[in-house]
Amino acid sequence: MESSIGELNDISKSKKLTFPEKFYFSSDQKTIMGEIPFKEILFLDYRDTEAGSNPREYNGLKKTNKDIFKSLLAHQEMFRFLHSGIIISLTDTKISEEKREIKYGDCCLTNGNQTRFLILILTLLKLFSTKQNLSGINNKKYSDFIKNVFGDNKKILSILKRITFLKIYQIVTFLKNNNKYLTRFNGMDLSSFLNLRLRIQINPIDPILSDMEEKLDAYSVGTLIAEANNDTQKVKVDDIFGNKRKKDLEAYLFKTFIKENKDKIKIEYRFGEVSDKVEKVHILTLLRPIIATGILTKEKKIFEYTNQRDPIYKTFEKLLGNKDKANKTIEVISQLIPLLYEFRKKYAEPELDLQKKNFMREYIGKATSEDLGEPFIAKQIKAAKNETEKVKIIKPYVNYNIEHIFPVLVYRVRKLFNKSNASDKVAFLVSDDKLPEFFRALIEAIYRKYIETKLGGLPSSLTTFARSKDFYRAGEETYIALKQFYRLEESDFIERNKYLIE
Repeated sequence: MESSIGELNDISKSKKLTFPEKFYFSSDQKTIMGEIPFKEILFLDYRDTEAGSNPREYNGLKKTNKDIFKSLLAHQEMFRFLHSGIIISLTDTKISEEKREIKYGDCCLTNGNQTRFLILILTLLKLFSTKQNLSGINNKKYSDFIKNVFGDNKKILSILKRITFLKIYQIVTFLKNNNKYLTRFNGMDLSSFLNLRLRIQINPIDPILSDMEEKLDAYSVGTLIAEANNDTQKVKVDDIFGNKRKKDLEAYLFKTFIKENKDKIKIEYRFGEVSDKVEKVHILTLLRPIIATGILTKEKKIFEYTNQRDPIYKTFEKLLGNKDKANKTIEVISQLIPLLYEFRKKYAEPELDLQKKNFMREYIGKATSEDLGEPFIAKQIKAAKNETEKVKIIKPYVNYNIEHIFPVLVYRVRKLFNKSNASDKVAFLVSDDKLPEFFRALIEAIYRKYIETKLGGLPSSLTTFARSKDFYRAGEETYIALKQFYRLEESDFIERNKYLIE
């Protein structure tokens, strides 16, 4: 039992999938298929990660799940042939066909969540039964068992909290009432069970994103895949921050944006609710850059939060909950939101597209002339047979996620906001005619740091790097030079209007 618990803890903490045999990896790098042991899927994320969100929770021992459960006990060696398998989406993948291993930054289990939870529940009950009689299980005993076994493992506990004891007890009751399956459960060897295989399809999000004409982020693509692969259950309105807080968001934080963009841009409070035929913006796109200004958080939280979802929603939940005390800050944020959105649409998005083409030419040229120094991919470049192969190798390193780069741009210029003397509105201290060149220089510096870090070999995942203090230093020298060239004087406006959310 102890070895199984140790193995489960180790697997839950690693962002890696290990295959017992060679997997299929498509030539366009967008599909991976193979077979994977049960133990590898037990603690995969599925809700609100950078790789997408699958709202389908484990829904209990209903007919389909009961059939899957019976098959898990009665046809173990045949299970992979009787089951359609699971689908997952991954970001920041590092794929080693030689080691039969895939490292990743974020994961979303987009299809197969019911099966995963059934395998997990069987594993938990087997662990429990090695210490205590299964027939005597109750809520307290089960809770104490989980606490004793996984008490300091936040990752495992975050998955287990999704399963109520009532749903655990449904399976216990089924076993008690079906001697055939209880006998199979009692005779089950946990180690052998965890090494049983099922089929898996993996969608690496970054290569998919790179060839899409529509401007979507990794989360949006992963969520689209999840919703397409699931007959997703209804999600309660209160589970979605935007729907729960829509009234307050419109009355306070989005007040100026709505006024300035009425009938032009629709705000999407829940992903997918607005028709693709109209211009729309998701609430997270409007809220994320505000965190990067530092008007609501301590400095270190800026780095951690701006590329995440849940912490941002929780921060604004608390802000709106204190709207009477924070009314001055809320008014400033209301004016900042349309201004930052304009920066994104008018300067950041087109400039990043243009610079991507320039960087592709630059780094393909360096690769062709073997002038890349000793980067992480040097061996791959050297082994490439022609320029087409080099393009394929370079492309993932030049590709960008605007949700990584734009918050750093906002962070870099956060001291250039102030009240306009003429209109008493929030204004940016760089004149409109200077903005294109100003943003071009900063975006190039930040984007180059992004590429060079990937080429040099990331110390961890790209997502982790994008949330690091080191990445937020990108563009610092360029900013200082621009500030001197344009004779800009920084303002303490953001600091004076700060409302700290703990």
